[in-house]
Amino acid sequence: MSYEDQRVFDWAIDTHGHLGQLGGLPQKALERQLCTLSMEQLDRDYRQAGVRAAMASSMESLFYVDNMGVREGNLHLEQLAFETDWLYQWVVVNPLEPDSFYEAERILANPKCVGVKVHPEAHRFSVKEYGDELFAFCHQHRAIMQIHSGESRSMPEELVPFADRYPQVTVIAAHLGCGSDGDPGHQVRAIKACRNGNIYTDVSSVKSILPGILEWAVEQIGPERILFGTDTPLHHIGMMRARVTDSRLTSQQKRMILQENAIRLFRLKIV
Repeated sequence: MSYEDQRVFDWAIDTHGHLGQLGGLPQKALERQLCTLSMEQLDRDYRQAGVRAAMASSMESLFYVDNMGVREGNLHLEQLAFETDWLYQWVVVNPLEPDSFYEAERILANPKCVGVKVHPEAHRFSVKEYGDELFAFCHQHRAIMQIHSGESRSMPEELVPFADRYPQVTVIAAHLGCGSDGDPGHQVRAIKACRNGNIYTDVSSVKSILPGILEWAVEQIGPERILFGTDTPLHHIGMMRARVTDSRLTSQQKRMILQENAIRLFRLKIV
């Protein structure tokens, strides 16, 4: 890697992370322990990987851990984002809990909130049934939506009709390569099918380790609608960063994924 390349990759923006404790069954206690990072550990790992800004949603808001639900998790993360210069918030909305929309409406006015996080699998609802409600809410509040995608309730192709119906809503179909049916191409096909160019994806899936998937995705859709994400603490930050830095993409394509697309989309001022 040349000196110029090294300078390009000195830093990145993580658009897909989490804070809090992993939910799950009691028999997953060790996994939960291993996937729990303190703010001090997270800060250290981000600095080591050259990540200057991170956008996170609350694990507790998604998985109802230790008697904390959507509201409690959102409020806790709101406070952490206020106290931490590099941390931004995705506010979690669950359409099965109408009050979560009211709380999100308030938090979205916070300059440290970057948009709405939706997780059909964790909250057990389908995109087909609640897509209009979610897209209409984001349209009303000019909010970007990040949605877990690739499983039975959240196939990326199901987002396309809503994205076409709401062209002003940018939606990130998270987890490039994730497909519960074993097909790693769902996110890419959804982006190609979308008429308005308002569907993005990110590289936060464990499927990113497939040796050709990132390169294939860039061949299919270009680098403009691919964002860097780690899904921390579920995945190791440095490993996810290395997958982009050490890929076969050009320096400009890497720079777009690691930095430039997020700066443009979220109108960030990162120095």
